[in-house]
Order: sequence, then C-alpha cells, then structure tokens
Amino acid sequence: MLPYSTRRQRLADTMRAHGGGIAIAFTAPEVARNRDSEYPYRWDSYFYYLSGFPEPQAALVMKVDGDRTETLLFCREKNPEREIWDGLRFGPQAAAERFGFDQAFAISELDERMPALLADQPAVYCMLGSDPALDARMQRWLGAVRAQARMGVSAPSQAIDVRALLDEMRLVKDAHEVDLMRRAARISAAAHVRAMRRTRPGMREFELEGSAQAPEITGRGGE
Repeated sequence: MLPYSTRRQRLADTMRAHGGGIAIAFTAPEVARNRDSEYPYRWDSYFYYLSGFPEPQAALVMKVDGDRTETLLFCREKNPEREIWDGLRFGPQAAAERFGFDQAFAISELDERMPALLADQPAVYCMLGSDPALDARMQRWLGAVRAQARMGVSAPSQAIDVRALLDEMRLVKDAHEVDLMRRAARISAAAHVRAMRRTRPGMREFELEGSAQAPEITGRGGE
C-alpha cells in the first residue's frame, strides 16, 4: 500500500510545481481471445505504478489545487454473480480503504463526474495519444466544460502527457521495486539452474520449460 500512496504524492508535488491541475490515468482494457473468453489480464503499467489496483475497467483521478491533493478511484461495483466467473471485485468502498484513496466511485459514473472535476483546472495531465477512444472521451469532457463558459467556468488550457512525469519518477527505483526485482532475479536464477541440472540428451524444449515453471521455483504452489 505505502509505495503507491508515496508515488501519488510525488506526482502531486511535481504537478504542484507546474501550477497544479488534474491527472487522469486509465488501466488497460481486457482483450477478447474468442467469443466470451479473454486473455489473462495485464493492467497498464503507469496506472498500476500509481495505484496498485489490479482490476480492469478502472481509472485514477488526482486533483492538485494549491496545498490540497485529492485522489479518486473509479472501478467496477461489487457483483457477486459475476465474481463467481471473473473472480473477486473490491468494489468502490473496499477499494478506497484498501488502496488508500480519498474517494472511490463506480466506473459507470466517470463520464458524469469528469466535466465537474475538470472545471476551472489550469491543466490536465493524461496519456495523450495512447488510445483514440480515450482521446475522444477526453474531448467530450472538455467540450462539456467549455459549454459552461458563459457561466464563468473555464476548461484546462494545457494538456500535458503524464507519462513524461512518470517516466522520470520510474528512473529511480524505490525500495519496494528493488525488493521485487531481487525476488524476480532469485526466481529466474533458480529456474535456470534447475533446467540446466535436468538437461539430458534428447530432451525437448517443453520438458525444460516445465522444469523451470515448477511450483517450488515460481512460488505458485497452491494457486
């Protein structure tokens, strides 16, 4: 939990130094394999770096206004029937508590809430050009804000690629990342040693692969 909150605070400090604004990061979408089956899910690395949240259909929003920082998570609602098939869903309330967000809402509320969140912000930090559908969605939100200009509401005047800020942060690994890298190196080294020891003339590649992926090597026993 702690490293993700710390990273969000570091990003907020950088945004504050640039004059503040609002940052938006989406996780990766699920990808269909065939009909009603998806590939194993892999989150967006930038989103996960800031949130630690592993579920699909989620977005992170950060508002930095003066000394105040507000962090919001939008995610799937609890659904016991779908969880039978898809696995656990935290739901907004549990996600906010577990991952240290100020507030959390259902992902279905994102389009309704974003224009108000964007209103009167000096800049928007987002992943420019990463997905045409997300770019179009952002334009709709900004259009809704600009439509309120006669009421004195202003839209962000700057759009900044948040990945440039995050790439700079990720150059220096924190203690949590170093521990993960060391653990991955130990697992990889043990797998290679095991495979070398089991190598025999006539063995096929899939047999060696099976040795390298044994539960006692990967730590996946019981899953």
